[in-house]
Amino acid sequence: NLTSFQTASSYEILFYLINNNDENYSLNKTKYEEIISSTIVPYLINTYSNYINIDISTEIIFTTRGILPTETIHNLEKKQIPFFINKLEYLLHHSTKHYKEKIFFILFIPDEKQTPITVDKNEQNSIIVPKWGSVIFYNKYNSNNELNDLNLIMKQFLNHFNHLLGIETFEKWIYLRTIENYNNGRQTLLTLSQLLLSIPNIVIDDSMAKKIHNSLDLLEKCQDNNQHNDCQQGRLLADQVFFDPSLLKLLYFPDDQKFAIYVPLYLPMGAPLAWTLINDIKFLINIIKKNR
Repeated sequence: NLTSFQTASSYEILFYLINNNDENYSLNKTKYEEIISSTIVPYLINTYSNYINIDISTEIIFTTRGILPTETIHNLEKKQIPFFINKLEYLLHHSTKHYKEKIFFILFIPDEKQTPITVDKNEQNSIIVPKWGSVIFYNKYNSNNELNDLNLIMKQFLNHFNHLLGIETFEKWIYLRTIENYNNGRQTLLTLSQLLLSIPNIVIDDSMAKKIHNSLDLLEKCQDNNQHNDCQQGRLLADQVFFDPSLLKLLYFPDDQKFAIYVPLYLPMGAPLAWTLINDIKFLINIIKKNR
């Protein structure tokens, strides 16, 4: 499925509230956090935590200016969406854990000048961006029942989550994840092995070595019994080792680059030392000749 996320060993689900500072148009920060923690978070954990590793976080950003194509726009057209998403990206914080697939769920509350805002030809007033996340626009000022609206928005986010992960039927999704986790975990270990052979100065400490062995054992068990959890954990361990910061640093500084860095530093000192050494050798040779 070209529109859904590839199977990952771990997912980072980030809920953002893009809020404004106008009391009549903004959404209460506490209310937003409470609705997230009481509805969608328990559902995601109870439904998916046995099958995928998920981290969930929320963040509030108090600005809606400079993100939309114009400050007084009231209808976001399809051709404007990529530019809107690019501007939005600058506000979002990204994890440094490269093996985690990030899914963004953004609730955008327009201010007075931007209200009401609609998405062209979209009754749900939302945008789903394949392999990225979704944005829902909520015109709070026009609302008669804010709590009910927020519950509906949470249901929308859940539908978007299923769409982004390509979940049609749960059983089929688990089956495909099991196969993909096994194949990707095995490929990661193979690539890691090739890296270790090609870059001899990489050091694998005891903790990483243990993860590699455990990953290999779990993937072998998965091959035998086709258990999703074995494949999931086996791939997760392989990804954690492959993206370990200590390995990444060495990948960016191979031997030829180190040589290029250190030679200009040591060459100015090396020339006088070499000259002194040559003179010392000549002096010793002269002494030996005289003693003969």
